[in-house]
Amino acid sequence: MTMSAPDLATKPLSGRVVAVTGASRGIGRAIAQQLCAAGARVLAGARRAAAEGIEAIEAIEEMVLDVREEDSVAAFARRAAERGVDSLVHNAGVGMFGPIESASVDDYRLVFDTNVLGMLQLARHFNPQFRRRHALGRVSHLVAVTSDVSTRTVSHGALYTASKHAQRALCQVAAREGQAYGLRVTEVRPGMTDTWFNGNTPGRPERAAHLRADDVAQAVLFALSAPPHARVDEIVLHPAVQAVET
Repeated sequence: MTMSAPDLATKPLSGRVVAVTGASRGIGRAIAQQLCAAGARVLAGARRAAAEGIEAIEAIEEMVLDVREEDSVAAFARRAAERGVDSLVHNAGVGMFGPIESASVDDYRLVFDTNVLGMLQLARHFNPQFRRRHALGRVSHLVAVTSDVSTRTVSHGALYTASKHAQRALCQVAAREGQAYGLRVTEVRPGMTDTWFNGNTPGRPERAAHLRADDVAQAVLFALSAPPHARVDEIVLHPAVQAVET
C-alpha cells in the first residue's frame, strides 16, 4: 500500500517494527507509546509488567526481559526477528549513587551487568537480524538512551557515570562496525528528567522544570524518523534550568 504525504507526515513510522527495552514505565513506556502513535508496532521488553494504570495498546506486545540474562535477551531477540524488527531502542538501565567507599562488588555487578553487559548482549543478539536486513538492501537502527553523564562525571556517581561512559563507547564501536551492514546508531543523552529513576516519584514540585519522559521519547522518534540517507549520531537534551557544562 502506498501512503499519501499527509499519512507519512502523521505516521512517519508506519510499517516499522521496533523493539524497546525497559518499557514498563517512565521513559521506556513513553517511547513505546509515542512510536505506536507514529505508526510503528512495538515489542516492549521489561523485567516487570507495565505499571498499573497504563492502558494496554494493541500495537504493543509485552514480553518479560531481563537484560542481564543471556537466555532472556536471546528469546527477546528471536521474537523481535519473528516480527520483522528493524530497530532496537535500548532504554533499560539502573542507577546507584553514593561515595566511592560505599560501593560494593554487588553494586558494581548490578549496575554494570544491567547497563553495560545488557547493552552488549542486546547488540550481539540483534545484529544477525540487522545483517539479514542489510542483505535485502534494508537499513536498521540502534538507539541507546544513556545520559548526559556519558561524557562527564558527578560526585557520588562513580558506578553510574562509569557505566554510561562504557555505554557511549559501545555506541561508537557499534556505529563503526555497523556501517558495514547498514546499521545506524544514535545515542540519546538526556539530562535531568522527572521519572521513576533511582527511586523517585514523578510529579514532585522540585522537579517541575525538569524534562519529561515524553521529551526523551520525542528525541527517539526524531532519530528513528530520519530519512534513509541521513544518520543522527547523538542527541543531547537538557531542561533549560540545568547548568550549561563547559
